[in-house]
Amino acid sequence: MLVRKWLVVVALGASMFVACKKTVEGENKAWERNVAHVQELSVLYPGFAAALAEQRKKAEDAMTAAKAVSDPEASAKQMAQANSLLTGGFVSTLGELDGKTKTLREKLVTASTEAEHASDQAGAKAAADDAQRILKNVDEQLKTGAPDAAAAAVLVRKIDGDLSSATSNLNRVIEAANKRKQAAVKPAAAAPGGPNAPAPAPPPKVTWKCTYCGHVNDDSDKKCPNCGAPRPDPNAKKKK
Repeated sequence: MLVRKWLVVVALGASMFVACKKTVEGENKAWERNVAHVQELSVLYPGFAAALAEQRKKAEDAMTAAKAVSDPEASAKQMAQANSLLTGGFVSTLGELDGKTKTLREKLVTASTEAEHASDQAGAKAAADDAQRILKNVDEQLKTGAPDAAAAAVLVRKIDGDLSSATSNLNRVIEAANKRKQAAVKPAAAAPGGPNAPAPAPPPKVTWKCTYCGHVNDDSDKKCPNCGAPRPDPNAKKKK
């Protein structure tokens, strides 16, 4: 049984290794997809076309050298590096900026909607003003672009940092507004008759003390179970 389990583990490991192993065919297909992606970015951000072309040229030179390697396994590894060169660095970050910009615009709407308290509204306005300023600058910077890959790397890193900072500020405003709403709901829920209201306290226990032996008895006892003396009449003194 143990041998069989060991063989299964080995077989699974081997299959995963084969699946993850880089091949010339696989890297060629990845290259075609990556080239198409870079072309799309050039259309979306014309100001970065020159920088993207420079990056693509470096990657093409690396890919040509990789394909010239006779050993298929070694060739595939170098082709993978060429693919990484084409899509990595500022190219990767540039491809994420459109999604991050859309997310920031959505956060702007959410922050203005969630901030109902006066103090939250003040924070939301400050964060929203900052986000609007950053979005405007980002639009202008993306339109202007960069002349080469080195300048593009610096600019894209700054844009990415500005978008992340503005998004974090709005997230803090949204979180604070939500916490305030939750805190306001709890007292209302715990109010008398509310769904989370505490159970009413039980009535105090009534007892009586035997005048003969001092034993404390329950209210239901008609006589003292300790000495047998009858429960005194509370109206006896009044009758006298």
